[in-house]
Amino acid sequence: MPFRRRPLRRTRVEEQAGPPIVEEDQYVPPRRPPEIWPWLLLLLLLVVGGLLAAYFFTRDNDHKNSSAGAVTVPAVVGVKQDEAVRRLNERDLVPQLNSRPSKFPAGTVFAQDPGARTEVDRRSSVTLSVSAATLTAVPTVVGSRTPAAVARLRRAGLQPQVTAVPATAPPGVVVAESPGPGTQVAKGSTVSLRVSKGQTTVPDVTGQLASDAKAALRAAGLVPIEFKVPGVEPKGTVTAQKPLSGKKVPRASKVRINVSTGAGSSRGTTTGGTVTTPAPQTIEVPKVVGLQQSTAQRRLHAAGLGSRIRYVSSQRPAGQVLGQSPGPGTSVRKGSKVRIAVSLGANPTRAPVPDVVGQDRQTATSTLQDAGFEVQVITVPPADPSQSGRVVDEQPSAGTRAPTGSTVTIYVGSS
Repeated sequence: MPFRRRPLRRTRVEEQAGPPIVEEDQYVPPRRPPEIWPWLLLLLLLVVGGLLAAYFFTRDNDHKNSSAGAVTVPAVVGVKQDEAVRRLNERDLVPQLNSRPSKFPAGTVFAQDPGARTEVDRRSSVTLSVSAATLTAVPTVVGSRTPAAVARLRRAGLQPQVTAVPATAPPGVVVAESPGPGTQVAKGSTVSLRVSKGQTTVPDVTGQLASDAKAALRAAGLVPIEFKVPGVEPKGTVTAQKPLSGKKVPRASKVRINVSTGAGSSRGTTTGGTVTTPAPQTIEVPKVVGLQQSTAQRRLHAAGLGSRIRYVSSQRPAGQVLGQSPGPGTSVRKGSKVRIAVSLGANPTRAPVPDVVGQDRQTATSTLQDAGFEVQVITVPPADPSQSGRVVDEQPSAGTRAPTGSTVTIYVGSS
């Protein structure tokens, strides 16, 4: 800004007495304007600081208000599970997943609670029902054989669970299914099948030790129920059974056996008021290890003992006895059963032994031969005259998977 020269002041000098006064021009410098830029800078800093303070103050306020405030639940029905969870997380909501079958594609949300556009507090839970899988109808398999029923369920995308139950239907036939036929379930669901155990013939266990009788009944697929009763028979001997031997009953049926306590015996001699009961006859178990199965069974029978067969894996020749229990030389009661372990041989082909107890000798022999087995017949005194000429026991027992071509010994009642 240009400076203007100020006019010179002139001073008038009155003439007075004395020396003359010389009149001079006096120069007065112009006034400089004040410097304002430091104030402007200070003002600018104050404005910027105020704006920053206002920003942080309002941001904190917004955060506090939003944390404590309500949010709107988004609509996620029809959305894939991952996307639905992401949307809820963005709203600070907690997804709770519930997988159920539906008509929606697998992995899709088909229901939500609370519903869309509902106002809830932040961190609230929202339950999402997610489609588990596509639905399928349970096929009808009642009356079918187990393998066919299992295959049909698997073709429908279902998992079969088989439980054997007592029933009069032939063994292996489906008698019930759950869920029932036609029920809509998710693929991969389990369908329970109740399969008939079929019927079996009650073996004759009278006169046997209780332990042997129970083993024989269990081998026939039956459930022994023991009752202690007084009797003249040796202690621990089966004196009666119900149902009677030879009767056809559903597998897993109960069979009552009366077992003598040895009390109340009228046999023996009395000396000085003391009843003396003769000791039961005992037999020394012969050695059968190393013999062929059929030979071992004949030797045990000749000694007054029975046998129970158990097959074991071995590289020894098929049919060879590898072990016995009780061991050779052990004293046991007459009629006891000796368990013998028989070699399966190398790479055997096995088949289930048919149930022939109760059949006549000729029918039983034909049945076993048709199944691929050799037959050995041993005659025994029947406990009931009606069992004369009929099979009262078989070893190995019915249902055992024995090597094809091996020997099945049948014990036929003969009076």
